[in-house]
Amino acid sequence: MEERFEELAALNAFGMLEGNEKRTLDGIAFHNRALKDLCADLEEAAAHLAGVVAPQVPPSAIKGRILQRIRSRRAGGSAAYSSGGSVFWTLTGWAAAAAFAASSAWLWVGRERIQTQLASVSSELAVVEKARESLREGFQKQIDALKVEIASLQKRDALAQVRIATLQSSVDTYKQGVAVVVWDSEKHQGVLKLEKMPPVEIGKDYQLWVVDPNQPAPVDAGIVRVDDAGFAKVEFKPVTDVTEVSRFALSVEKQGGVPKGEGPIVLIGP
Repeated sequence: MEERFEELAALNAFGMLEGNEKRTLDGIAFHNRALKDLCADLEEAAAHLAGVVAPQVPPSAIKGRILQRIRSRRAGGSAAYSSGGSVFWTLTGWAAAAAFAASSAWLWVGRERIQTQLASVSSELAVVEKARESLREGFQKQIDALKVEIASLQKRDALAQVRIATLQSSVDTYKQGVAVVVWDSEKHQGVLKLEKMPPVEIGKDYQLWVVDPNQPAPVDAGIVRVDDAGFAKVEFKPVTDVTEVSRFALSVEKQGGVPKGEGPIVLIGP
């Protein structure tokens, strides 16, 4: 059997034969029993090798390397192929070993390349993570600073909306009384605190008024009842919305209060 056909059979076993060479091999093997058996044995050996080694796409240069190894082996004095002898196994062994060595080398190079790429990606990810952490810390500092500033503005704004007024009396009976109003102009409500106020007559109540210059009459803010010590602390809200408060007044009205003031004003504040 010609050495050229043995080379083609070895390449065909590993799927590396195509075009004219493939057609030539198939044509000769159809008429040459020995070549046909060689092809079958080599394909069986390659199939066995494939079951042991994970399939990989071989490098383009492997074909030449296998041919070089086969030719080198022939130049060393290998005997002609015999279907039952040791020559077949020698040839098959050399081809399989060459293919396995080439595939292993290719896999090693591929693995090294992948490891290098992974190391590079890991390094880049570390840089990105560090930059992201730095940005996160910077944003958090800005957020904390804004929170402090907002809290300060809210506190200052809240104080700006609060008005404190002290009510006084020109009537001797009520001069020793103390009346303080804390008014929130944003919420349109307030708190009144009374101390040392004399008790009113039976059937009477103290009533608070809010004076708004934009309204024709003081606005009712509710009745106020003091205890035996003349103390009271109540939250109040005018019965109608007020746009501007110029002063507060406390009068003595009939029990339960009135929609419009009728009794004497005993305390009034600026």
